[in-house]
Amino acid sequence: MGEKDLVEKRLESFNDVFSDIINVIVFGGEDVVSEDQLEDSETSSYYANEQKVRSQIRDVSKYWKKNNVVFSLFGLENQPDIDKDMVFRVMGYDGASYRYMLADGKTHRYPVVTIVLNFSEKRWKNYNDLYSCLDIDERLLPFINNFKLNVVDVAYLSRECVNMFKSDFKYVADFFVQQRETGTYKPMNEKTKHTWELLLLMNVLTNDDRFADTYFYEHREEGLTMCDVLDKFIEQGVKQGVKQGIEQGIEQGIEQGIEQGIEQGKKNKEREMLAAVKATGKMTNEELAAIAVYFTVDDIEKM
Repeated sequence: MGEKDLVEKRLESFNDVFSDIINVIVFGGEDVVSEDQLEDSETSSYYANEQKVRSQIRDVSKYWKKNNVVFSLFGLENQPDIDKDMVFRVMGYDGASYRYMLADGKTHRYPVVTIVLNFSEKRWKNYNDLYSCLDIDERLLPFINNFKLNVVDVAYLSRECVNMFKSDFKYVADFFVQQRETGTYKPMNEKTKHTWELLLLMNVLTNDDRFADTYFYEHREEGLTMCDVLDKFIEQGVKQGVKQGIEQGIEQGIEQGIEQGIEQGKKNKEREMLAAVKATGKMTNEELAAIAVYFTVDDIEKM
């Protein structure tokens, strides 16, 4: 598993964030799932392909349990771009979870719910069900179960929906909605809880290293507001501008120094030549000044 994949999952791995996402997306903002009712589940499952055993790994998944009874298995999948094969992936994840219930011999069966969080700028209009991913003879349609994705287009959430979030995911959703609507970002002046994990996720989803740099190199503390982050962006921009100015100044200084050195060398050589000719007495000071570039008659008189 790549480092980038691990980073994406860290924020949502916190029970307060995970339960918040489920409560808003699945239950319309009602506090149905509490963070103490969530329990991490195994994210890896395996299947055979061409006589090889291969693994498939969910992003984040948790059991929702009450009184030690599993009510459901919830899974979250982060997608920075639209994946045409996501239907097959989620079918594999969900199918493996149901298969586990059979293999474990449990009589209690519970539903598996997977939510795909689409962080791209586009709505996930196509490839969101099995029918749209297959070349199908229409006569077969009645015999094919049309598996459908539960996709959330984060950038297209309503303002009312964004305000329902109570965890740090609120800042993620708010950022993507504002970027789509206005192309700018006016941050909320509310303290974050999982600052490092939030900025890591933003770093990965936006490919903007300033999110992680703000924490790691500037503050390295929890409880920042997104206003603090934006202020650091500006400060970093100023610092970078100053740094570039210094670097340009140094470069220009070197070039200027070289030019001045060459110029001084020419001047010194001319001085030596004028002094030598003057010592012979063959040319007057005025004549020497006439051919000189750097020296006047008064300068030559002092030689």
